[in-house]
Amino acid sequence: MNILGISGTPRKGGNSEILLNAALEPFIEAKWEINKILLSEMKIEPCIGCETCTERKSCFIKDDMDNIYEGFKKCDAIIISAPSYWRNVPSQLKALFDRTFATREIKPLNGKFGGAISVERATAGGGQSIVINIISCFR
Repeated sequence: MNILGISGTPRKGGNSEILLNAALEPFIEAKWEINKILLSEMKIEPCIGCETCTERKSCFIKDDMDNIYEGFKKCDAIIISAPSYWRNVPSQLKALFDRTFATREIKPLNGKFGGAISVERATAGGGQSIVINIISCFR
């Protein structure tokens, strides 16, 4: 079995990454293959809405999204973690979500299990539930 873990924070070693690592522990113990993606180490350009992917069946932008597309195909389950930035996901994760428009016809995550993790600083309140909802509504 294969699980894809995505840390959707631009901050390396932050709370979202720590929580993702904790969530992946049972899968490591169960000897699942782990594919962990840290957006803090990747370059993902935003979707430009050109719809070139409609004809090509793939995005023309060449960046680290190709690794993520491949991870979507291979995984049996996915966990996405992200902090709440102004009651939304960070722009790096939003870019990833938007770029999956190119995979809308093949639907690589259909039928796969998913989990969402969010964290927010203690004084703000409420943003993490919105982020959980945004992640949960993703494909």
